[in-house]
Amino acid sequence: MKEKTKSRLKTFIAIAFIVYFLYAIISQQPRLDDLSAQLNKLQKEIEEEEIIKKELEYHLSIIDTDEYIEYVARERLGYVKANDLVFISSKEK
Repeated sequence: MKEKTKSRLKTFIAIAFIVYFLYAIISQQPRLDDLSAQLNKLQKEIEEEEIIKKELEYHLSIIDTDEYIEYVARERLGYVKANDLVFISSKEK
């Protein structure tokens, strides 16, 4: 009789642990989903920042060249070469 009681007690304890662990896993799933979404967002931000870094490294590598001077004159100062076609948007007014 004692062995049946011990066996039932062990079975009950095992079932209780299994139920507890299943509850713990299921209750943490929304938190894991939030963290996963946050991780994806941060990875996209890292990729964007790496692109910016590469652009800056490129500009740094050509900073003392005629190519860079031409880039600055065209993009930042709005200069154009002779024989370039200039398009003016109506939104720029």
